Amino acid sequence: MDLLRFETILLLLSVGGGLAQDALPHGPLYVELGQNVTFKTTVDLEKSFITIVWSKHSDEEGLEPIISLAGTTVNVVEGYAGRVWLNRTNGRLKMGPTTAADHGEYSVSMVDDKAVTQTGERELRVLVAVSSVLIASSPLEALETNSTVVLNCSALGSFLAFSWTNGTTPLLGDGKRTSIYNGEQWSSVTIREVNRWELRGPIGCSATNKLEKTVNSAPFNKSVHYGPEAVKMTSLPAVAAGGFVGRGSNMTLSCSAASAPPAALSWFHNGKALPGKTGPTLVLSDLGLTQGGKYHCSAHNAKTLRTVDAPAISFSVMEAISGAQVTGPEAGQLAGVAGGVNLTCGAAAGEVAQWAWLKDGAALPKDGRTTLLANGSMLRLLPLAKEHRGVYTCTLKNAVNSVNAAYTLVVFYGPDSLTIRGESAVEVNDELTLTCALDSDPPAAIKWRFNNTARAETTKVLTIAKVAYRDTGLYTCQAYNAKTQRNATSTFTLSVKEEGALDPEGLTGGAIAGIVIGVLAAVLLAVGAFIYCKRKQTSFCAVDVVPTAVCQSVPCVGRSPASC
Repeated sequence: MDLLRFETILLLLSVGGGLAQDALPHGPLYVELGQNVTFKTTVDLEKSFITIVWSKHSDEEGLEPIISLAGTTVNVVEGYAGRVWLNRTNGRLKMGPTTAADHGEYSVSMVDDKAVTQTGERELRVLVAVSSVLIASSPLEALETNSTVVLNCSALGSFLAFSWTNGTTPLLGDGKRTSIYNGEQWSSVTIREVNRWELRGPIGCSATNKLEKTVNSAPFNKSVHYGPEAVKMTSLPAVAAGGFVGRGSNMTLSCSAASAPPAALSWFHNGKALPGKTGPTLVLSDLGLTQGGKYHCSAHNAKTLRTVDAPAISFSVMEAISGAQVTGPEAGQLAGVAGGVNLTCGAAAGEVAQWAWLKDGAALPKDGRTTLLANGSMLRLLPLAKEHRGVYTCTLKNAVNSVNAAYTLVVFYGPDSLTIRGESAVEVNDELTLTCALDSDPPAAIKWRFNNTARAETTKVLTIAKVAYRDTGLYTCQAYNAKTQRNATSTFTLSVKEEGALDPEGLTGGAIAGIVIGVLAAVLLAVGAFIYCKRKQTSFCAVDVVPTAVCQSVPCVGRSPASC
């Protein structure tokens, strides 16, 4: 269609009757490059149009016709042939596939068969889809509190909108330390005096446009160099400041620091670097007396160029106590010795700081005869008594260990408290047991004598299975302690009685039983005779077999009481 024909149609539109109405919706129309797009009109119901003209605004040419309808004839401008279609009943324009040149302002003018004119304008924005969203940062390395970091997000596409996230939280500008700037195809975040946590993220950048397709960047992390700080040491086994460890023992020192990148750790003893000793641990094996002192680690960050020392751990190496021994008399001692006994507690190696004593597992008695001397290393027992015998335990202590040593003290004494126990009177044929009781250590030798004549028994117990009258007499127990060379004697008088002599009133158990039975029988007989006489009124007193006592107890009929 030539330009003259379009100008004729435009002239007809300009003289159309009726009030002009808005033919197009407001706002831009968006389409992805290469896709089809339809310009919809505000016509809802089908109409008959006399003329329809679609044009595109050009800065050089003004309105450039695209397609028109005149009566029943549709005319398409060269260059749009095969790419545009017109709906005769509602005026809609379909275009595609779109090119970048299609971007711009479009207008339509329509006159229906009632001479009503409708016009409208709308912008078409041909968009390139979002792609290639990338994050870059500068500088390449950042130092905490000393660096300003700029993150740049770029993307391909048109009419882009950007957003930032830190982890799952939106990253927004605060107008102070953090600022965000946006361009047509880029966005940047500027963080001043950056700290170590701000870029751990991951940081994300998203780009979108009106095509409603969002593209995300790959997660971005950036290390911020800091430290070293919080440099500290520990020891295994733990040792208090200024404490002690045993000679020959092992110790492991550990060092840690908060730092990025990780700090290089080196070790020092008494302020001097230990050659070749680096890393988080220092192992000290078989410690000698000269290896005590102050140890510390030093942490250095090659990026921040900072060096920080840990507080030192100090200790001394001490000889552990060994070879503990309690010395005393080699043999048992006699109770009552005027000089008493000294027990001494010592060790073959190690410096002893404290001594503690126990006797038979309990505290020492407060008897005035037990005294500690020489800072507690010596125990004096004066005067020595039998109560001092037993096991003495000495505990030796210093700052690194404690050991025990024991000594058994034997005290000779006795024989003491000698006595003979038994029954002083027994009946003939009874068993006799006499016990010679005494207190003696070592046990005393025992001899028995009877009426000053030696017997064969040599134990504490003398037993006679059946005593005879001849066993009556004086018994003597003699005790002798070979260690104390002491004798002790005790005597005991025994009386042997006839059988039954030791029972109540001199009667045996059988005799007493017979008497009781006889008395009970006599009483029963008397009661029976009395009852009988009362009933028969006859006398039986003449019967000689009736005992006199019974006869006197009942009335005698026909016989004088004298004959009873």
